[in-house]
Amino acid sequence: MYNSMKRSSWYENTVFYEIYVPSFCDGNGDGTGDLKGVISRIPYLRRLGISGIWLTPFYPSPRVDNGYDISDYRDVDPAFGTLADFDMLLQKAHQAGIRVILDMVLNHTSDHHPWFRESRSSAHSPYRDYYLWEKEIPCNWESFFDGNAWEYDDTAGMYYYHAFSKKQVCLNWSCLQVRRECAEILRFWLDRGVDGFRLDVINFLKTDRSAFGFDNPVENGVMRHIYDKNQKGIYDAIKEISNVVHAYPGKYLLGEIGEDDLYLIKSYVGEGLLDSAFQFNLGSMEKLDVAYVAEQLRRMEAEGVYPTLFFSSHDMRRHFNRLCGKDLVKAELLAVFLLTAKGIPFLYQGEEIPMEDLPVESPRDLRDIQGRYGYEKKLAEGEGEEAAFLYARERSRDYARGMVDWEREKYEDSLVCAYRKLLDIRKSHLSLCMGEYGEIRQQGGLLYYQRIWEKEKIGVYLCFGEGSLTVPYTDVLYEVKDEKGRIRGILRYEQESSWCGAYSLEPSSSE
Repeated sequence: MYNSMKRSSWYENTVFYEIYVPSFCDGNGDGTGDLKGVISRIPYLRRLGISGIWLTPFYPSPRVDNGYDISDYRDVDPAFGTLADFDMLLQKAHQAGIRVILDMVLNHTSDHHPWFRESRSSAHSPYRDYYLWEKEIPCNWESFFDGNAWEYDDTAGMYYYHAFSKKQVCLNWSCLQVRRECAEILRFWLDRGVDGFRLDVINFLKTDRSAFGFDNPVENGVMRHIYDKNQKGIYDAIKEISNVVHAYPGKYLLGEIGEDDLYLIKSYVGEGLLDSAFQFNLGSMEKLDVAYVAEQLRRMEAEGVYPTLFFSSHDMRRHFNRLCGKDLVKAELLAVFLLTAKGIPFLYQGEEIPMEDLPVESPRDLRDIQGRYGYEKKLAEGEGEEAAFLYARERSRDYARGMVDWEREKYEDSLVCAYRKLLDIRKSHLSLCMGEYGEIRQQGGLLYYQRIWEKEKIGVYLCFGEGSLTVPYTDVLYEVKDEKGRIRGILRYEQESSWCGAYSLEPSSSE
C-alpha cells in the first residue's frame, strides 16, 4: 500500500515505540531489562501494530545517567547482552516489519571513556583537544542538572566543561578529529543495519569555543541558557552528521532539540539536516488543556512543521498520571489523538497497558542523577531535608522508568485492545497516516479535526469534558464510551461538504 503514497519517507508513516532498555523486559531473570527481553516482546509489538522502535542507550557505561554516559560506542553493556544479541534483535525486528533506530549521544562521553582518560593524562596527548579544557573558569555557565558546569580535574590541573553531570564530559566539536570519530561510530551501526538514529540533545554540541567569553544572563535567580547551546557552527556540524547517515539510503535522522520555539526547532530540519525533530511544546504540557492542544496544532501547521506526537517518554512523568489523572476514558481519547492527528506518533513503553508513574516518596527513591543533584544542591544551600526532597522530586525522571508490568496486559482495564484497533485503522486509511488537515475546531473540552486524503475525509471528535457527543452516529470507524455508556469520542467517515453546520459539538445534557 505504501508504495503509492505521496510521502515517500517511511518514517512519516511509521508509529514508533520507545523502549527504555533497562526497564522494558527482563530476558535473563536478573531484574533488569535487556536485549533478549526486547527480542522476546517483538511478537507483541508486531501484534500491537508497531512499525518502528527507538532503543535508548545500551552501550557500555557506568550508568551514572542511565546509559547516556557512554564509555564505549561500539559495543553492548554486559548488563544488557552482547553484540550478537543486538544483531539478533535487529534481524527479528526486520523480519517482523519493524524498523529500529538507536539513541546516539554525540554531545558528551562518560569520564570513563578512553578518550577522556587519555585527554586528561597529558597536555601533549593527541586526545587533549577532544574535550573542552580551560585553566580558569571562563564563564558563569551552569549544568542543566544544577551547579557549576566547570569541574576541576586534579590530573590535568585544568577545568573541563560538562553540560550535564560532571561524569558526562562534553566533546569539543571544534576539533576535526572528534567529528571524524563520531562519523565512524555512526557508520559502525549503520553497517550493522540500523535504520537511523535519535540524536540526544543535538543542539547542545559545542561548536564555538569563543562562546565561552559570554556569561549567560540570570533572571530572578534562574539562568537563561543562551550561549551554551545553538552555537555558531552547529548547522555545519549537523550537516556533516546528515551527510554520513544519508549516504546510506533510506535512513532516518531524528533530533532532540532542547527548545520550545517551533521556528528554531524547524531550522534544524530539512534537506541536508535532520529529517525531523521532537516538538516538546505539545508533548510535555503539564496538564491537559484542550484549547492549548488546538492552538499548538494550528501553530505547527502555520510553521510548516511535520510534527512528532507524544505525551510520555523516559524524561517525563507518564501521561496516564500527568494528563489523565488515571482516567481510562481520557487515556483512550489521547490514544485516538496520537494515532489520528497529523504527525509521527511516538508511544512510550507501557502506555498502552496503561502503566502508572513509579512512586517517588522519599530521598531513597531518587535514583535519577538529575533528582539526586537537585537534592544535594538544596542541602548544600542550607535547605532542610523535606524542602530539598520536594525540589528534587520535581526534577527527578524516575517516575516513568520503572519496570514494565507485563501482567497488566491481561487486566480488564488494559488499553491494549484499543491501541491495536486504532493502529489497524490508521494503517488502513491513507487520510490518517498521510492526509492533510481540513478543519481544526475546539470548544471547551471538545476537540474536532478532519484528516483528508484525496476523496477520503475522516472526522475525529474528542470530548474531554463532561457530557457526550451529539454527532450523527453514521459511518463510524471507532468510538470511545465512558463507564455510563456515553459517547466521548468518535472517528468517522465524513461527506465531501464541510462538517460546519451539519454536526453539533455541544455536549449532551442527558446521560
